[in-house]
This record gives sequence, C-alpha cells and structure tokens, in this order.
Amino acid sequence: MTNRVGTGRHTSVHISRVLFFLLALSLSEFSISPSVAASAPSAPQYVEAMAGANQVAVTWDPPSSTGGESLNYTARVWTVPPPTTSPVFASCSTTDLGCVVGGLISGTNYYVDVIASNSAGAGAPSAMKPISPGNAGSPPTNVSATSDNTGRLTVKWTPPTALGIGQFAWYTAEVFTGSEISAGAYTAYCTADPASATSCFIGGLKLGTTYYVQVRTVSSLGSSFPSTPRLKVVAGTAVSSSPSASTSSSTSTNTLTAPQSVKVVALSKSVRVSWKAPKVTGGKKILGYRAGAYGPALTLLSYCKTKATVFTCTILKLQAKKAIYIGVVALYSGVESPRSKLIAIIPKS
Repeated sequence: MTNRVGTGRHTSVHISRVLFFLLALSLSEFSISPSVAASAPSAPQYVEAMAGANQVAVTWDPPSSTGGESLNYTARVWTVPPPTTSPVFASCSTTDLGCVVGGLISGTNYYVDVIASNSAGAGAPSAMKPISPGNAGSPPTNVSATSDNTGRLTVKWTPPTALGIGQFAWYTAEVFTGSEISAGAYTAYCTADPASATSCFIGGLKLGTTYYVQVRTVSSLGSSFPSTPRLKVVAGTAVSSSPSASTSSSTSTNTLTAPQSVKVVALSKSVRVSWKAPKVTGGKKILGYRAGAYGPALTLLSYCKTKATVFTCTILKLQAKKAIYIGVVALYSGVESPRSKLIAIIPKS
C-alpha cells in the first residue's frame, strides 16, 4: 500500500512539471513572435502637378506614416474636383515618387490627387491640385545651377517664349535628391517674378551633398512641365552645368543651327522622332541626321541615323515607363550641328 501511494505522488509531480514546461514554452513563443498587423498609410505630401501638351507629370513626397510597409502609389486625374462619385479619368501607378499621366486633352481642366496603399489598403488621398495641360505655359530654357563654397545655389534661366493663357505667377527653382521626375525627395526651392526674372538663390543645403535642380513656370492655370533634365550640382562645389550646351566636341558650331520642329511619339519600348532641316548650315553639306535618346545625366542610351533626305526615324531598345530626353543633330563632314532642344517623353510598355 505504501508503495502504491509513493508511486501515485511521483506521477502527479511529474505531470505537473510537464504542464509547467509546456505553459512556459507557449508563453515564451508568444512573447518572442508577436503578431503586428500593418495599418493603412497616411496621405502623400507635397504633391505637384505639372502640365505639358496632353500629359501631366505628378510628383510627391512619402506620407508621414507608411503603416510599417513599403508603399504603392497611384496618381489619379479627374474631370471634376474630388471627392466625387465620378470615375477616374486617367491614372498612373508606381512605387517611385512620381509618374506621368498621358492621354489627356490640352486646354481641358483636370484635377489631380495621389493615394498610397499597402497590404492594409489605401490611405487618405492627398490634397487636390488643379491643372490644365497646354495652358500652363512652357518651362524656362538654358537653365544652369552653380554652387558657391557656402552651399548656396544660384539658379539661372532664360524666360520661356510661351507663358500660357493664364495669369503668370512666378518661376520656381526646386532642389531634389534624385535625378528623375519619379525619384528623389523634395528638398528646397526659391521663386522669382516678374515674367522677365532670370534667376533666384537657394540656401540651407548640406555641404558636399549631391542635389538635382529643375525650374518650372507657374501660372493661374497651374504649373508647366519642369525644365529637363534635372541638373546635378554638389553643394559647396563651384561647378555649373547646363543641358542646353551641345555635346559635340569635334569642331566649333557657331555657324550652324540645330534641326527644327522636332516631334516625338512614344511607342512600345521605342520612340518615333521627326524633324525639319536646320535654318543655318554655314554653307556645309548635310550628310545625315542622328536622333539620340538621353538619360537624366545626358548619357546617350540609344539612337537612330538617317540620310540627309530622310527626316524621321525610330529609336529602339528603350526602357518602358522611364523618362528619357530626345535630341537631334545634323551630321556634316567631321562636324555636328548643335543638338535640338531636348524633349522629355516616356516610352510605352
């Protein structure tokens, strides 16, 4: 009898220890691996809508709260001001900080907002921006950016010939941390008016940091497309760059002018380019033309060439949905003309 009592007590203690161990293990696993659900992000910040012919470029900064996850963004274009039950007229989606919406009608009033989303769903929309493609004016040309040794930037430009049909407001020079419309956070800016203004100054930048500068025209009907490409400048380094300068180094082109009336059509991973002959050839015989596609740093990505009597060609092997810049030069014997004004476009997928 005594042995049976002793055996029962030992079994009871053993079971208690096993239960205690299992409970402790369960609590330990719970404390090490808590389940945290994502939350919807807040609204994107600093949204800007910039209009060209039949298209709108939209940029933004990330929302103050991402919900703990990486984000997708959608820029939406409406024909009536949101909030509305009307369907979205056009849109573009990206994981970057900007995109271009095409297929719009110049002269029409549109309204733009941006939403961010993650696995928890879409967040609140950004503030709405009105825009009118074709009516907001053209960007300034001959843009240059120079830094002094204190980091202050001097941004200069030539006023555009087309200010749009709205009332001119000011020019805005802006600094970003990325080289493309779809990249880089908005950092600083300066404004200048009247319409004859040609420069402004940007301070407060971090010495030794690389920035990218663009300028746009702002009117009562919205903002123009920005100058392209964004200019690279290092704060505190006295270096200037300008996208309007010719890349040809073979000879002086003072007596030559660029091809005229350049037009570009976006195709699938390619673009079709057309142009007219230059006005001034300096008495030289044109041998042909070269249409080039350039990246943000004016790196030649691809090109096509024609004979002197052919004024159109297609540039192939381009990356879809990435902004590029198209320019055309006339080819002479050992000489190139200045490059035509760069035109920004995004090839289709």
